[in-house]
This record gives sequence, structure tokens and C-alpha cells, in this order.
Amino acid sequence: MNDGQARLLPLRLGIVNAFLLRGREKHVLVDTGTAGKLSAISGHLERCGVSLTDIGLILVTHAHPDHIGSLADIVQATGAKVVVHRQEVEHLRGIVPDILVDDEFDLNLYGFAGKVIWTPGHTRGSVSVVLESGEAVVGDLVLPRFMAFGPPAIAFWAASRDDSLASIRRVLELKPTAIFASHGGPYRPETVAGLVRSRA
Repeated sequence: MNDGQARLLPLRLGIVNAFLLRGREKHVLVDTGTAGKLSAISGHLERCGVSLTDIGLILVTHAHPDHIGSLADIVQATGAKVVVHRQEVEHLRGIVPDILVDDEFDLNLYGFAGKVIWTPGHTRGSVSVVLESGEAVVGDLVLPRFMAFGPPAIAFWAASRDDSLASIRRVLELKPTAIFASHGGPYRPETVAGLVRSRA
């Protein structure tokens, strides 16, 4: 790609989704699934015409085991830099991140048209990615109501329901055209907005 616009591709890894953001030269991998997913991720990437060594950044939406289970293996295979919110570092199981996010992180600095924003709620240090092309990846900020299917909902085990609602509002204020979750989805923004309206 030569226009600087990232292209988002979901990578299905069983119970969870990872995501590939295609950049001009290097690419971003969002999350790494559960343990033992290196081969599955490599296969997905190959079908997209991308090799493991083409990954320049690995973004961790939050440090739950189904999102960082294969992180160490992917870091070793790619040599990519790890981006995570400061409040998730202690949960990374020995991985030392290269870039710490506080409130926002500009992906344009690395050749991707978009940014990482802090969206606490599911965990204290959860982050989302909002691309200039309109897509948003929100990790577990929203989940299917019935875990594997159904409309978007907020997980009952979220660290803070109020923070989750505030974070959903923040994502929606950026006018995404589609919202991609790590489980289920993608969702239309107006569907996700219903979560906020029902608690207004």
C-alpha cells in the first residue's frame, strides 16, 4: 500500500479474534490470541501475503490470557515492538513492552493512519484502535451478549461498567464506520450506541 491508509483484516483464532492492520511497509498485529497460536497466526498472515517478519508493531488491547497467550512466541518470531497501556504492563508475564500508552498513541508515527486511545472499563488499561479509514478495534470493550453470538453488551466481569460506558462514548465520538470486537461482531456504531442510550 502506498497511501498510508491501514487496512483491517480480522484473524479468527478460535474463541477470540486478532487483527492485522496493513501499513505501507510494516504491519500491526492487534493481540495474539490464546497460547499456542503462532502457527495459526502465521498461516493467516501468509494468506494475506504477509510474513511474520513484516509485523512491525504488536498492539495489546489488554492483558487477559486470550489476548496475550501467544505474545512471547510472536515477539520472538517477528522482532516487533510491543505497544501496551501503562496499566497493563504488570500482567504481561515477563514481556517487556517497547511503547507505553497513556491517553493516546499516534500510529501515524509508524506509517499507519490511525491512533490508539485509552478505553478503560473491561480492564483498567484497555485500549482501542481507531483508524482514519473509519474502522475501530475495541478489544473486549463490548462483547456478544451471549458470549458467542448476539448483540453487543458489556461483560458482567468488567472492571468498571461506568468506565466502559464512558469509553464507548469516546469511541463513538470519533465517528467510526464499523466497530470490531475481539469476540463476535463487527458491529454497526448505531448498535453499540444503544448501550449508551439505554443507560442515559
